[in-house]
Amino acid sequence: MWLATFASQSLFVASPPPVRAPQRAPAPQLSEDLDMALLRRRVDAVSRGEAGARLFDLDPMVPGQRLVLPAPAAFVDVCRAATNAEGVLCMFGRQGLRINSHGVEVEVESIGDADARGGAEVALRAGRLCRAFESGAEEGSRWLGRQARVRWVAIDGAEAVEGATESLGPVTEAATAELLASLGPLVEEWISLLRSTSRERSPGQLDAVLDDLGPLPGESRPNARALWVAGLINPLPALGVALEVRPAALMAATADERIRVAEFGLRDSIQRLRSPGP
Repeated sequence: MWLATFASQSLFVASPPPVRAPQRAPAPQLSEDLDMALLRRRVDAVSRGEAGARLFDLDPMVPGQRLVLPAPAAFVDVCRAATNAEGVLCMFGRQGLRINSHGVEVEVESIGDADARGGAEVALRAGRLCRAFESGAEEGSRWLGRQARVRWVAIDGAEAVEGATESLGPVTEAATAELLASLGPLVEEWISLLRSTSRERSPGQLDAVLDDLGPLPGESRPNARALWVAGLINPLPALGVALEVRPAALMAATADERIRVAEFGLRDSIQRLRSPGP
């Protein structure tokens, strides 16, 4: 808190007038107690892997996914501010009125030319996994989001994630380890079926999805492997050939559960692709 004291001066008429040195107001002083308390809170938050964020519930993205959407002016303004390092943006899914527990940080890749109303095409890239432990009310529109506090989560224990103080756990069940190994051949079958049945929504969609996600993580990274599969069969834009498994994969309590979700969704989608019809 800044304190300022202004000295009042009296005017004396005399002959000759006395020469007085001008009085100077005391220099404003910063309240050290308040400043140090704020600094301590920030340091404590960083040590706990916490960050303030603006949370949006437009799509349950998984790390690596890329979302391109036509956005109104309000959302474009938020994205422009984020590109100037003015805040953290996070994307979460929702079930009814309830926000999912886990989501991702998103980075603004690009903002297109503004239309007559200030809207523009915005491209977002999903990055660090996070868990929301506080969130405020929606501020009038889903495009404005809400204030939240999040903690960064390492997807697999050995993975280095900036600021992460939480981590998704390892596989603990032998049966799950077998499912984990089966994901590789199933992914190859799924990709082959998708190409042969011409189910892409636009030419080159699958190649773009694979480019965004990168290579399939190895079995030593079970959680990343399961989330990758979820992102493959539930791409952006959606293909309509799979159950929506991303929220369940993101919020699974254990690695075993996460892998079962991914394996079930993948096998179910393969059956859908084998079936005739659109």
